[in-house]
Amino acid sequence: MRNYDRINAPPPHRIAEKRAHIIGGGLAGLSAAAFLATDASMPASHITIYETLALMGGSMDAGGSAKTGYTSRGERELEARMECLWYLCAKVPSVQTPGRTILDETYEANHTRIDSHFRLMQKQGRRYDLTGPLMSPHDAKRMMELQFTPETELEMKTVAEWFSPQFTSSVFWLCWSSMLAFRDYHSVMEMRRYVLRFMSADYCLTRLGSILRTEFNEYDSIIKPLQTWLDSLGVKFLAETTVTDIATQDAHDQTIATALTITDKAGTRHVALTQDDLVFFTNGSLTQNAAMGDTHSKARFERQTTDRGCFTVWELLASRDPKFGRPGAFIADLEQSNFMSFFPTITAYPAFYEYMERKTGNKTGTGGAITIVDSSWGISFVMYDKYFPDQPADVNVLWGCAQRSGVNGDFVKKPMRDCTGAEIFAELLFHCGLRDEIPAILSHSTVSTCMMPYITSQFSPRHIADRPQVVPAGCVNLAFMGQFVELPGDAVFTVETSVRTAMMAVWRLTGLNKPMVPIHEPAFDIRVIVSSLKTTLGIAAITPDNFQDIAAASPALPAILSFLNALPDPAV
Repeated sequence: MRNYDRINAPPPHRIAEKRAHIIGGGLAGLSAAAFLATDASMPASHITIYETLALMGGSMDAGGSAKTGYTSRGERELEARMECLWYLCAKVPSVQTPGRTILDETYEANHTRIDSHFRLMQKQGRRYDLTGPLMSPHDAKRMMELQFTPETELEMKTVAEWFSPQFTSSVFWLCWSSMLAFRDYHSVMEMRRYVLRFMSADYCLTRLGSILRTEFNEYDSIIKPLQTWLDSLGVKFLAETTVTDIATQDAHDQTIATALTITDKAGTRHVALTQDDLVFFTNGSLTQNAAMGDTHSKARFERQTTDRGCFTVWELLASRDPKFGRPGAFIADLEQSNFMSFFPTITAYPAFYEYMERKTGNKTGTGGAITIVDSSWGISFVMYDKYFPDQPADVNVLWGCAQRSGVNGDFVKKPMRDCTGAEIFAELLFHCGLRDEIPAILSHSTVSTCMMPYITSQFSPRHIADRPQVVPAGCVNLAFMGQFVELPGDAVFTVETSVRTAMMAVWRLTGLNKPMVPIHEPAFDIRVIVSSLKTTLGIAAITPDNFQDIAAASPALPAILSFLNALPDPAV
């Protein structure tokens, strides 16, 4: 974003007479409140956030204690070009250090960048060879073709339909898909958006060098200070309060949200709305109907469809008007949208972390995620240093996930979804080469688990119109936010998408006259293109042999390639 665009825009017309109803207290909802109060100059007391859960933060959660065991359902990957996220974080005061912001704290936390020396694991603790090209020449060609194919030609197509059968065993896929929870039955259109949006990360894909982290977990480092700040401004938070319907009315080519149906401990009530009541709706949640398990119990796989929270509200809206999208495209197949996560807390047993540091060559917290390529469950895991502000020195934590919950494990001979936390952790320890140490490590551990039925639903093969626009055509006072909104040029399943869609919703519904923060477009940077091409093909330099079809017809090609090879790697 240009500094020239960082203006304090004049308050929109009649903004002091308007009120905001924000449905969903996740990052998108909290971001909308922040932008309304600061950028759009809406009185903070006019902003209300409705959240079904007892705590704000939505999918960006973490909790527990060293005594009972910590919990965290997800692991979020950040990068330097999440421009809307960092714009927000630059506003929010630190809860630890007066005069600092949470952007300052995050910047300081990344002085030592992630540099994985052991990205892929196999055969009970052995390093998987990452040398050579990231994929076959055939699939590299298909990757280039994908980047130039219009999205209208990719609707309902899967990754498996686009690439060769060997693609899913390539180094690229093993590293890339495990970072993002992609499967070969997911949307190749969504994959294309990721490839273009994060192309600058290709040359450090096997080292995870583009990934940033917060000082602690993202709840304590982002959500908690953000909520504390909004509360100090006067924003109203209604926890354990569920919006079950949004009534709309059409007149003269306009759609107006006219009422909310709200359920809380006091019962059900209706809130009438006028055009001056702006509604910001997070229309889907990655952790909807998630269920927790622990060391000795399994997490329930919630399959009922009568109450899917925000998805159900979205279904009601979509049944009235196609401009609100088609949620059925994302929530119809739980077998293809679920995965499980697990979070061990290990007390007074440093030998496990010392073993992993020796094996990987990375000090804890510097290596990023490790994926076990021969795990039948498809396990990946991340080892943290100090992940919670109150975490004692003799307590270690890690987060893990697996994409295939319905198949038997390699050590624990039953599906992951039928396993306790202890059994899931035992499966990981087996793959790390610690079979004989499992009883000792488990005796020092508590494990929380989580089954998330809809966690990868946003990647389902789809038509472009299946997601609503941020502000659907004709809507006067209703906007959509979050991971199930159509956002050309950017990628879902990112923290950035939650913040960007909230920013777009606020700018548009209030009429704020302020430039939108642009989406980073590395695919238009020639340095990125060259670096990505060399990395993908596993070559140190591009030569005319790489372009045999045009070399003979272009005498200038050697000089052009010499120039391209001299370009520095792009900054990440």
